[in-house]
Amino acid sequence: MTKLFSLSVIALLTGLSNVASAASLDVHGEIKVNGKTVIDDKGNVIQDQSHLINIDDYTNAVPNRVVTLVAPAEDSNSVTPANSDTNRSYKIYYDDAGRSEQEEEFSNEKLVWSAKWEDRTTTPLAQKRTIFNHWGENPITTTYKDKFTTSSSYPLAQIGVSMTRADIYTSTVLATNNPEVEVGKVTNNSDYQKLTVIDKTSFNMGETVIEDCIIVTYNASWLNHEIKEYNKIKTLQLTDEFRTFCKDYGLVQFGKFKAQSVE
Repeated sequence: MTKLFSLSVIALLTGLSNVASAASLDVHGEIKVNGKTVIDDKGNVIQDQSHLINIDDYTNAVPNRVVTLVAPAEDSNSVTPANSDTNRSYKIYYDDAGRSEQEEEFSNEKLVWSAKWEDRTTTPLAQKRTIFNHWGENPITTTYKDKFTTSSSYPLAQIGVSMTRADIYTSTVLATNNPEVEVGKVTNNSDYQKLTVIDKTSFNMGETVIEDCIIVTYNASWLNHEIKEYNKIKTLQLTDEFRTFCKDYGLVQFGKFKAQSVE
């Protein structure tokens, strides 16, 4: 709504009120300025949202797409076990609705970690989640039934403004080969994800240039955080990472991983 429109309406209403205190302006239909609706036929003010970004448009992908991300070779002398492998890759599988349904991490072509989400329902809000971990000596697979009290979404984003979404849910262990985990055990969980859109950008994936992408700073409750000490006081330091999402491709860059190919 322009200032000219606002002042014109105020002037008109003021003029009517001077004639009769009970006067009113009754408009049947939309009110437009330069051909653009500013008040619809129900009296709702229509705000310009062309500068806002729908995060789901970027975190989701084309249905049934598979994106492979690769990290550069690590130093084999690294003292950190997770980084001591030469070749690392990450695969993200998207379902019929374009949502991430499975993620896999490979080290020297060996599957070391995966997460899979199945049987998603809205009434009640629930899912089945299977986690596989083979960073240790033996592979561990655990399947959970998650039931959500709430699972919020990101609001429409504005560049430079931080946003948070969260999940509050209970998890019941359905099956596991981990001797330290009891089948049937129920835990209460609360997770959050926070991001800030830094800028719109393009992304080079080999010879393919993806034009419609966003760069964000990202943090989540399950990411690694640093413990820092100052004057003998230890504090938890939240460490954001840069991520890139592209429309129709989903996540194409995080940490050292960058998208190399799609199927």
